[in-house]
Amino acid sequence: MRKLFSYLILLFSLPAAAQEPVYTYQQVIATALKNNFDIRLAQNNAVITGIQNTAGNAGMLPKLDLNAVGGKSANDIRQNFSSGLSVDQKGVKSSNITSGAYLSWTVFDGLKMFATKERLNLLEQQGQLSLRLQIENTLEEVTLYYYQVVKQQQLIKGILAAMGVSDERIKIAERKLALGSGSNVEVLQAKLDLNAQRSDLVTQKYLLNEFKNGLLVLIKEEPGSNYRVDSLFAFEPLASMESIRQRIEQSNTSLQIAQKNTLIYEQNTKELQSQYFPRLGLTSSYLFSRSANAAGFSLFTQNLGFNYGFTFSWNIFNGLNTRNQVRVAKLQTQNSVFEAERARYTVFSAAHSAYVRWLGDSEILEIEEGNILLAEQSLKITTERLRLGLGNFLETKESQSSYEAAITRLVNARYNLKQSEPALRKLTGELIRENYVIGQLGN
Repeated sequence: MRKLFSYLILLFSLPAAAQEPVYTYQQVIATALKNNFDIRLAQNNAVITGIQNTAGNAGMLPKLDLNAVGGKSANDIRQNFSSGLSVDQKGVKSSNITSGAYLSWTVFDGLKMFATKERLNLLEQQGQLSLRLQIENTLEEVTLYYYQVVKQQQLIKGILAAMGVSDERIKIAERKLALGSGSNVEVLQAKLDLNAQRSDLVTQKYLLNEFKNGLLVLIKEEPGSNYRVDSLFAFEPLASMESIRQRIEQSNTSLQIAQKNTLIYEQNTKELQSQYFPRLGLTSSYLFSRSANAAGFSLFTQNLGFNYGFTFSWNIFNGLNTRNQVRVAKLQTQNSVFEAERARYTVFSAAHSAYVRWLGDSEILEIEEGNILLAEQSLKITTERLRLGLGNFLETKESQSSYEAAITRLVNARYNLKQSEPALRKLTGELIRENYVIGQLGN
């Protein structure tokens, strides 16, 4: 009997031997950072914002164009001149070509170019924050799926342990029946319990397969691949609520994105306000033109030269459109401030709820860790009493049911506590470590 319970304890607490590859939590995270589709998409979007953040895109640099136009023609010409000369020819051939380099440079546009450049800087920073937020979301999702697989594996081990007890009950009931001191009802009931556990085992394996495939999708591995994970829960300590609030103020990605939105709207307002001011630009060109005609007043003309000048424009009145656009932009900026403040309240509320839930889950887990020891001890005693003929079938069955329920509650308590951790760590910005993540992202 001691060997039996030693076997049950080892079965429930240690990973099962298998030929399947074992994925650790660190391996799964590294693979997700490298392969996850959502992260790769966000990474490309962040690169796009960096490519677009240039002085040229802000309108600060000059523009240079090269143009050329040429052609040939054959026309019938009939001309009469005041000198008395006349031209009357058919199929007169002519050719012309014009080419040049044109340079234009806006040197003052009401400071719009500087506001645009600052907006592009903010958009690039926001792109990096969006990438960070996507990484955090993916890490949280991968963590929950990974520990769902751990949870299902531990539940399966619990079912297998309970099946071992039922199998022992069947053997005891069959021996008692053979000795004439037992009842066939006890044998049948023990077999019914074992079959029910087998049915639960099949269902649990289905659930395990679903979560394993979900995890494979997140890390971009072939669906249906056989593997298992390290069947242990790893818990990390959390700081006080006051420390969590301070970290949220400093590192929460969602709040930083909301703050960037406000700054972007402010720059957009400055861009619109630039329309109140005049625009000054410099122009220059280097031109070449050539024209040749077989007949007519001008037989050949050629020009080659350099030109330069300036352009000046100032809109005095456009139906108050600029004023209305600026008013709308200021209201949008004010709305972004409200949204940032709302996001702040939402994040702090979520953090407080998650922290209270983590405290409760920690307390529940401590209780359930003690309960499983009591349930194991009770089951050991009732099973030994049944084997010696001192106990009865009902007390053993009740003790076994309590043991099975304790296993389920314990595994659920472990998962619930683990589920609370990534939510809090995401809110405080601790779920992602910059140096580690940058080294793990795919190229």
